[in-house]
Amino acid sequence: MTDMIAACEQAAHADGLAAGLAVALDGFDTTAAPGPVAAVPSAWVTTDAEVLPHHVAAAEGVSFIRCGDRTAAPEPELVALAAGLAAVRLGATRRLTGHAVEHLTHRTSGGEPTIRKQLVLGTLADLLTAVEAIRAQLHVVPPTVATIGDVHDRITALDWEAAKLLGASGFLVESPARSAHVSQLVANCWVVRDGVR
Repeated sequence: MTDMIAACEQAAHADGLAAGLAVALDGFDTTAAPGPVAAVPSAWVTTDAEVLPHHVAAAEGVSFIRCGDRTAAPEPELVALAAGLAAVRLGATRRLTGHAVEHLTHRTSGGEPTIRKQLVLGTLADLLTAVEAIRAQLHVVPPTVATIGDVHDRITALDWEAAKLLGASGFLVESPARSAHVSQLVANCWVVRDGVR
């Protein structure tokens, strides 16, 4: 499982959310989502699929398809998939943080690059420390519905902290921060929560 976790994170970090999602879903029946909608790489959408339009997700290469009458995969399979998706999201968070660092390096405040400001450095340090803690949890702690749900919640919070580092531009559709929004929607499609199926 740790090899799969690493592959999912690396794909999303190197090539984006859709690439990581493709690695995580490889070999999984995408019609066996726990809810009525599945998030899949747009390249996987067949002509007979009922696609729910979402222009922000489309810009990230992700589509939402209606599953129709289906049977959800067994919970252990969904939990394992959710662990892979957490790694995908972690890779996307790292990618977004890299964009934020580049953005802050080219902006100035008080005559020096914004990246040198103590508050910015502290935020980046907190982000990177949290990423490492989540990565360690994914590699060490056996995934359960509760632990994986917690990981996804923590990643969502990290994504929004990274997006804020981009300032107002972090909330534009064209911004790299759109991956944070789509990442959360992907998790909402695939992550099983306690008492919800």
